[in-house]
Amino acid sequence: MANNRGMVVAGHAATADAGACILRAGGNAVDAAIAAVCTSFCSEPVLTSPGGGGFMLVADSNGQSRLYDGFTRMPLAASSMFTGMPSSEALQAIPIDFGDSKQTFHIGPASVGTPPLLAMLFAAHRQHGKIPLKDALAPGIDAARSGVQLNALQASFITLLQPILTNTEQCQSLYAPNGTLLGEGENFCNPDLANTLEMLSHEGIDEMYHGDLGRHIVAACLPHGLLNMDDMRADQVITRKPLNTAIFGGSLLSNPPPSSGGLLISFAALLLETVFDLDETKNIPWPLLMAEVLRTASRIRHDSAYQIGLDRRMHEQGLADEQLNPEIIKQFSEHMLQRLKNPIDSHEDESSNRHGSTTHISIIDKDGMAVSLTSSNGEGSGIVVPGTGIHLNNMLGEEDINPLGFHIAPPGLTLSSMMAPSIFMKHGKPAVVLGSGGSNRLRGAILQVLTRHLKLGEHIESAVHAPRLHNEGNRLDLEPGFLTDREKELCMQMGWDLNPWQRQSVYFGGVNAISIDAKGQPHGCGDPRRGGAVSLT
Repeated sequence: MANNRGMVVAGHAATADAGACILRAGGNAVDAAIAAVCTSFCSEPVLTSPGGGGFMLVADSNGQSRLYDGFTRMPLAASSMFTGMPSSEALQAIPIDFGDSKQTFHIGPASVGTPPLLAMLFAAHRQHGKIPLKDALAPGIDAARSGVQLNALQASFITLLQPILTNTEQCQSLYAPNGTLLGEGENFCNPDLANTLEMLSHEGIDEMYHGDLGRHIVAACLPHGLLNMDDMRADQVITRKPLNTAIFGGSLLSNPPPSSGGLLISFAALLLETVFDLDETKNIPWPLLMAEVLRTASRIRHDSAYQIGLDRRMHEQGLADEQLNPEIIKQFSEHMLQRLKNPIDSHEDESSNRHGSTTHISIIDKDGMAVSLTSSNGEGSGIVVPGTGIHLNNMLGEEDINPLGFHIAPPGLTLSSMMAPSIFMKHGKPAVVLGSGGSNRLRGAILQVLTRHLKLGEHIESAVHAPRLHNEGNRLDLEPGFLTDREKELCMQMGWDLNPWQRQSVYFGGVNAISIDAKGQPHGCGDPRRGGAVSLT
């Protein structure tokens, strides 16, 4: 049954409204995604940019689906540029103070990977678009030219990343145009970007990757950058078959390898489903089971964890089939049950981006086409291409994206990402559309929302608003109200070091989700942790 209404859920009201405007004008979910993403360049300017990358998952009511991979690739000159750690002029370490801790990010010319996000949007429109591309781009162009008023959350991100956003004159002109950082209630506008998007709507996307715009992008990274025109001319977008995992009475479509997020979510979901109703676990509260499956999924990223080391294997053919094989799931469920009986101490942490510089958009249109799209600019490289309004990414300077070390990946290789735009299918139709920002916390956020909604029967709004947990090694971060006192005692008996938070936080992800009921009607919730908003047509 087709919907008679469409819905957009995103990380800012202006982003959601832009997509909904296009749905009302006769566009479909892909058209709306283009409008929403291009608007987010100004409504969520620290999280995403045309100089970044992302993933778009498209599924329709006929059961057809595909994943557009528009994520950063390692520049072709990477292996010949540096024999050791790049100089500080090439890759600059910037400490960011989060209040309770500090984290170092890396920016500068050698942090910039390929910027495929706009190529992905154009490619998806060629395949699925219903209205002219210039009409889909129009809301983003208007937002860039007129500006979007910064809310408290987006202003706080700008303040947090001040050392990066004021690192160069071009970058400072965007984020501190009058000499001081833009704050809540002020307009963020980017007229150069409006002109760039308008030019691309007439000239076509090749201008960005083959023409003068591409040459300007490369020139902005000289003399220490890795990008060259061969990187820009190479294919920017890969169309992949989504990872398809049978769980919770349906199938979960998500981002396949070489990205890790979808695989780790699917692995944890299968593990959870396997142990959820066993006699051995009937007296174990589900929050503790959730903590244990997320812990196991975290550990398999590393070499020392069960000798798997997924971080080193993400580009291997057949990896998803191997790791999601029922025998492997059974093996790990037995590992987990053994740990529940005999706790084993372990302190292995993942690299983590506390900021989690990603944003997510979920869309369903009246015909039942769904789009789940996650995008990111990292923290930004500090390099804004003169005259274009394009703030280039710092993906090559992100530790979580480069867990084996900076500039180690072979030239031309697609970097692995934790981003996991997902769609849960029921009877061959989209039933839940969701995704999240939040670096390595996003996979736990997505799984917890899916579990609450599909397994425990909670309304999608309750599932998104509910408190969350996240593990780092044996430390268990907890939002208020996640565990009862008795459950906390059980966790401590299991060897967990509990770290209760005083309030819900952006740290725990930002799940923007839509659930479609049996009558085909959408119900959505934007995550309040990250300023989520819903727009219904």
